[in-house]
Order: sequence, then structure tokens, then C-alpha cells
Amino acid sequence: MRNYVIILSFLFFIILSSCGIGEKQQTSIFYAPHADDEVLSLGASILHHRNIGDKVVVVLLSEGKESNAFDAVNQKLTQSGYAKITKDEFASSRIKEFKRSVEALGVKKDDIYLYELPDGNIDEKDVKKIMIDLNDKYQNVTHHAMSYLDPHRDHAKSGVALKELIEEDGVKGTFYLPIQEHETIMSKGEYNVPKKYSDDFNKSLSAYNIWNPKKELYGIGYISVQPYFEKAKESMKSKWHD
Repeated sequence: MRNYVIILSFLFFIILSSCGIGEKQQTSIFYAPHADDEVLSLGASILHHRNIGDKVVVVLLSEGKESNAFDAVNQKLTQSGYAKITKDEFASSRIKEFKRSVEALGVKKDDIYLYELPDGNIDEKDVKKIMIDLNDKYQNVTHHAMSYLDPHRDHAKSGVALKELIEEDGVKGTFYLPIQEHETIMSKGEYNVPKKYSDDFNKSLSAYNIWNPKKELYGIGYISVQPYFEKAKESMKSKWHD
């Protein structure tokens, strides 16, 4: 009888294994230095990993207070008869846009993390600490950061942090080209937006083009880098290297 139970247990284990049941879910963690990076440069990859069943986590590293769009937003507000906003209010609005964008990409609220690293002066040591904490919190993690070759300092620092962790601790990671450098930096591969998620991708982009001052939404993304949004909408892909 005992041998019969052992055999049945072994057969049950084989069946579970062949069906993929009991396998630990993969976790893909994406790091956006600023609001809009998550969709412009990482969005197609986020949707790819959602499509293959990964748990997707998205991290905003900076509030983006130092954006050049601050003055342009205030100029548009005064022209429209509204009072100017402060940098704190500007940052709060950027975070609102970010949350709308990420939720449109299908990421759960509990898997969205917000940090306040200094915009324009992000330090790779601070990014590494965040990555280590999240690597310990989740299982089977692959980290997705902007390329260390990115001309933008804050973007590059997130890539440097991941590169150092790969070399020092053997974590898994991938580096992404900014949308505006798709033709200038060599990539190894790319992810396209899965067709069934094309509406989600466009909704995510549109989160940065809502002008509704009464709800503290100022279309900051489009005011800041509208050509990048147009390019992302046309290409619908993320390019990466390792």
C-alpha cells in the first residue's frame, strides 16, 4: 500500500510539472527614471511580459520636478485663465499621469512603486538599493532599466546601477534604449506591443495628453516631449540590449 501511495504521488508530481503548475511565476520589474519613460521606452516590453504571464512591477524613481515643461505648463495655465502651479503641484500632476499610464498597461496598484530621488541628480547607489530591496521581495526577478549608454544622465544612472548589480551579484537584467535613440544606439532585440494590447498602449500614451486643470491634469508629457509620443505611437516597440 505504501509503495502504491509513493507511485501515485510521483505520478501526480510529474503531471503537475508537465502542466507548469507549481512553477514559480517570473517577475519583471521596470524602472522609469521619470514619468512617461515607462510607456515611451518600456511600454511595449511591459505589455510583452504581461502577455507571457509575468508578474509586472513598475517603479518610478523621480517625481520629475525639474522638467523643462514646468514653465510651459504655467504659461498655458495663465493663458487659459488659471493660476500658476508650484513645483510640488507640478510633480503631483506628473505622478497622476504616471499612475494612469501604468494602470492602462495593466499593472496592479500594489505593484507600482514611487520614489523621490532627485530629478537631474539620480545616484546609482540609491537605485541599486531600490533594486536590491525589490529583488529580495519578489521571486524569479528580471530587472528592466534604461540603458547605461543613454545620453540622459538620470536614465544612464539607472542602467549603471543595474549593470553593477549584474556584475557583482549576478542578478538578471535588460537595458532599454530611449525612444528617441532607437536609430542611434545599437540594440540586440526588440519587443512589439502585442496586438491584443494595442488599445492599452494607446490609452497609456494618452494619459499624458489630458488637459483638465480642475482635476490637476495638465498634459505634461505631451507638452514636454510630444515628438517622442508620436514616435512611440508609430513604432509601438521597445528596443533592448544586455
